[in-house]
Amino acid sequence: MTQTRETGFRKPQKPEKERSKDQKALLLRLGVSAGVGLAVFAVLLLAAAAVCLRLDVPRERLPWVGIPLAAAAAFLAGYLHVRPLRKQGLLSGLLSGAALYVGALVLAAAVSRTALGSNAVLLLLATLLGGAAGGIFAANRRPAQPRGGKSRAGKPRRR
Repeated sequence: MTQTRETGFRKPQKPEKERSKDQKALLLRLGVSAGVGLAVFAVLLLAAAAVCLRLDVPRERLPWVGIPLAAAAAFLAGYLHVRPLRKQGLLSGLLSGAALYVGALVLAAAVSRTALGSNAVLLLLATLLGGAAGGIFAANRRPAQPRGGKSRAGKPRRR
């Protein structure tokens, strides 16, 4: 009689409590990273508005100043969200960019009472691309190497 064996190992399943705890921690980290990104976006937007007022920039050109600032803030949010995990950079970065987009829409609705129109689509693309880039950058970043005279795990340094 021949017996068939499984060739792979199965990863043990986590209990339901641990999975829900991990999901809560992930959502909390998403909220914190999006909040930090939104705060940075608001500060950058206020600084840019002060400069635009000083230079008498026409009102029609203001979205072209705010959209790159939203992409930079989404990059920061994606980086902060993925940095502790160092995995799933694209998906987590997109999630943090989407959360920042929702926050930016709420901020825009509170500040101006006009419809965003095509600028909302550009803002969505900028925040998603910025968040994804920040997440990918954080996931692919190497851990910091120790400085000093010690070599890596007993191996000599490469020159």
